[in-house]
Amino acid sequence: MTRRILMLKKLKWLLHPISVLILAQICWGLLMFVWIRWYILRSQEINNLIEKLPVGATSSGQWVILAQGCILMGFILIALYVIFVSQRRLSRITKMQDTILSSVTHELKTPLASIRLYAETILLRNVAEEERKKFLNRTLKETERLQKLVDTVLISARLESDKSSLAHIRVNLSELLNNSFNQFKDRFGEIRTFDFHQLPTNEKQAYFVIGNPYHLSMLFDNLLDNAVKYTERGGLIQGGVIVKNEFIQVHIKDNGVGIEKKNLKKIFKKFYRIERNSKTRVQGSGLGLSVCHSIVKEHHGKLFAFSEGLNKGTSFYVELHRFSSHC
Repeated sequence: MTRRILMLKKLKWLLHPISVLILAQICWGLLMFVWIRWYILRSQEINNLIEKLPVGATSSGQWVILAQGCILMGFILIALYVIFVSQRRLSRITKMQDTILSSVTHELKTPLASIRLYAETILLRNVAEEERKKFLNRTLKETERLQKLVDTVLISARLESDKSSLAHIRVNLSELLNNSFNQFKDRFGEIRTFDFHQLPTNEKQAYFVIGNPYHLSMLFDNLLDNAVKYTERGGLIQGGVIVKNEFIQVHIKDNGVGIEKKNLKKIFKKFYRIERNSKTRVQGSGLGLSVCHSIVKEHHGKLFAFSEGLNKGTSFYVELHRFSSHC
């Protein structure tokens, strides 16, 4: 049994797309060689047979043989193309998996190292009560950061496989965005300015949508997190909600580093990063905006970005279908 398993492992390379491609080429070459050799050896007999046939039958027979050869060649070329495309796709998936592993591993190490450092400091040193509370608060923040990273990876995988099973309910979009702004203001309010506003309305359900509150909350958190990362100290981050007919539009704007117009559509791709000359390296898993795009797609909405160029800030717009009690 063990010998069979070892033999199967050794022969596994035969099933690799590149191996199949090479074998297909060899088989095609052998087939052509056998075909030509057979024709040469039987050429005299074939010529004698052709001379006995009527002219019309001869020409039609040649066309049949030519058509059969073309069909056979077409099938072989299609098979080789499918194998080539499958190999390219497999290669891209492998690279993506390596990128996921590398990015997530790096992002996990940072909060884990901080949590360990704070825990060791509290355990091994005689820390005053006030300092102890500071370390515990920092440990809690790093734990929350770790939880958000894990959630982002899980939600990204779930949305990509179309297996999101969380129920959609009526959600107050304005309230959700306001809560996200307040959380970020508590975390980064000393080094960034946060400004949230909305137009007053007499309609109670003006800012309601049907959606997944957990996913929508992550959508706004990721957009705000992105704004914080690409805005310098003292920068301004603004947000608001407006009603546009049957849609509700949410905008999150910053006055940070901005994006070149040619890159605006690329930023929602997984692991896409814009190369910058800045010495400051922006940390992240490369999944944030990709997850945002998937969440908006899940809600049948629109997500787009706008920037006038480098160092001119970036604006993100989310449009979702407005809830109507008449539906």
